[in-house]
Amino acid sequence: MTNTLELTKQLVSIPSWVGAGCNERAVGEFVYSWLKTNTRLRVIKQPVKDGRFNVIATDDSPTRLLLAGHMDTVEPRADWTTNPFTPTIKNDRLYGLGATDMKGSLSAMLMAVSQAKNTQGLMILCYIDEEYDFAGMRAFVAEYQTKIRPEVVVSLDGYSGVIGTGCRGLIEVSFRLRGKSGHAGRPEMGVNAITNGMSCISKLKRQLATKYADPNLGITTLNLAYCQGGLDLGNATFGRQGNNIANLAEFVLDIRPASSLLNAAKLRSLLAQYAKSAKLSLENWAVRHDLGSWSTPSSAIQSKINLPLPFEPFSGYVDTQMIWTAFARPVCLALGASTRAVAHAANEYVEIADLEQLETTITTLIRRV
Repeated sequence: MTNTLELTKQLVSIPSWVGAGCNERAVGEFVYSWLKTNTRLRVIKQPVKDGRFNVIATDDSPTRLLLAGHMDTVEPRADWTTNPFTPTIKNDRLYGLGATDMKGSLSAMLMAVSQAKNTQGLMILCYIDEEYDFAGMRAFVAEYQTKIRPEVVVSLDGYSGVIGTGCRGLIEVSFRLRGKSGHAGRPEMGVNAITNGMSCISKLKRQLATKYADPNLGITTLNLAYCQGGLDLGNATFGRQGNNIANLAEFVLDIRPASSLLNAAKLRSLLAQYAKSAKLSLENWAVRHDLGSWSTPSSAIQSKINLPLPFEPFSGYVDTQMIWTAFARPVCLALGASTRAVAHAANEYVEIADLEQLETTITTLIRRV
């Protein structure tokens, strides 16, 4: 008989990273068939893009409890010591790509749901593209925002032993800063886009940390993810001669906003101010992500579920935030069997005992909500 451990092995064995020759379709087909076979829920495929789909299962009552987990993984790293798609048990741990993020937790959810009887208002969302551009969650929110009003939303993309209560947001932007070229022997005649741009970004980083903090989620952080610059030669090429003042620099920033007051538009305004004071012009501004923060009070969570676990917000982004925002801020929380130190790492593993405990926790939660 299949249990959570065996189901995790089966899911890990199905590659579902997104890249050349691989996506989540195969694992989606498996989850779809498994739910059809092992539950009495109505199971559908929600088309998303390029033949990829979410799997959604519901009972016959209006949704009160939404359980959600993603089916994709990051791509395999080069330094695995075992085959990442061959589940391996060692020292009471299951090793394999996605074991901790988050096929183990997904399996615990599926097993708990298969054993639940006579549910009223249960919806299951197994979605794609969480590790990439959130296409699965965006599609779900777009279609269901006016169709359901869940009271409690549980993401299974959490960590073992804690209840996740919120997360910082995610803003990713790319842009150019243009200065003025000139001879390196007379730096006062030019405006260096690289050095002046770095100074602007340093000022912006300090401003975000001090002015856009939150008592629960901490400070807003800025990561300079990419930088390239030099003398603009056109056609996206840069000169490398040392005697020229660099007049163009390109940047990519990853911002994790703790405050709801910060978004991409505000970020652009702040950066434009610093650029102007540094005699730089801001060009080619592009926004990849503009996602806010999420925070559910622990008192609201405890009144709904009453689980004996400590509360902890996430430092990284969890796309539960999209549901929290779109569905009028229901009680949202995150649970999981994940070991945070090994997520996205080679030789990723999940503790077998954590899988079993999570299944028990979800079973209890389904009964209470």
